[in-house]
Amino acid sequence: MLIRCKMKEQLDAIKKLLFDSCRATADYAVDLLLKKPELLAGFETLAFSDNYPFDMRSSNVIEKADEIKHGFAADMIPRIVQHLTLFKSDGPRRQFLRMLARYVHEIDEDYTGILYDACFEFACDPAQPVAVRHNALLVIGKLCVRYPDLKNEIYSALELRSNDEHGPFGAWLKAFLVADHGNVAKK
Repeated sequence: MLIRCKMKEQLDAIKKLLFDSCRATADYAVDLLLKKPELLAGFETLAFSDNYPFDMRSSNVIEKADEIKHGFAADMIPRIVQHLTLFKSDGPRRQFLRMLARYVHEIDEDYTGILYDACFEFACDPAQPVAVRHNALLVIGKLCVRYPDLKNEIYSALELRSNDEHGPFGAWLKAFLVADHGNVAKK
């Protein structure tokens, strides 16, 4: 009971800390989280809560803290991969895909298939926000480097979509398809 009360107090304090989405608030929260890593459990709980806007803001803080200190939130990777398609808002998906792109070479092989399936689904779904689709493409690019044998198959599947894509994502997809991700890309 005492542990639940402390966690509720911690979550309430984090929500107060994340009162808005401005960069200064996020930077302050990142600095605090890095100084007090014991708060990570609370930020993680909120990031997976589907309680907008705190899920988005918490995932943003976690991703930025991990960007500053690589490995800071690495223990969350299996849960993130398994939950990617379940987030109700796009904020956690967008932020955690950015984080996962840094870890593709370190992710356990059992999770890379799940990650690829989710990222391919996001990249090919025009209903997804552009930032989610873009970050999914970043992860797919890293997966192509890790698994060069799958690269041609991945590129062929994405190439089929390239003529249907317009706007910023269409440009990113076309650039992705002509980029050299390990000397196997189609030119």
